[in-house]
Amino acid sequence: MFASLFFITLFVALFQSVFADLTIDTPTFVQCQESQITWTGGTGPYDLLIVPADDVCGDSIEDLGNQTSTAVTWTVNIAAGTQVVLSLLDYVGDEAWSGAVTVGASSDSSCLSETSSPTALTVPPVSATPSGAAAPSSSAFAPAGAANAGLNPTSGALSMRPLSAISVIGGTVIAAVAFSL
Repeated sequence: MFASLFFITLFVALFQSVFADLTIDTPTFVQCQESQITWTGGTGPYDLLIVPADDVCGDSIEDLGNQTSTAVTWTVNIAAGTQVVLSLLDYVGDEAWSGAVTVGASSDSSCLSETSSPTALTVPPVSATPSGAAAPSSSAFAPAGAANAGLNPTSGALSMRPLSAISVIGGTVIAAVAFSL
């Protein structure tokens, strides 16, 4: 009986995490221009961070603080060419990640500090193939499995936001049936 209860609980927990309902859209960023960042689901307030794409678990580049709504307008004070990822954490601990965003170029640099100015930006060199053609670049940020859910619909990862309520109800029904056995 204990083993059955354990496996049913584990199944329900895994099922709910696969169909988590907190998602963040991947915005377009242009240096020193306003950008709208939006997300759906979860429970506010939300903590919104902008982190380097090559070190998503490292220090944040920008902490946009606690947000009470599901949208924020932000002036992109990050130098063009910088690749970032948005990290969103809700009140109950659910998290969502955007896809990688490369900050677009702009002639306006008035919002940049000395540490984020284009002269402080280090861009890795492009490697060449033996034929002399440039090798295709790839992002250092490449989430896999459930961490990629919703980021790349062609990846095969599940992205089924509308089923989150159904998954909770279905998990409850399965647990109730298991307890009655």
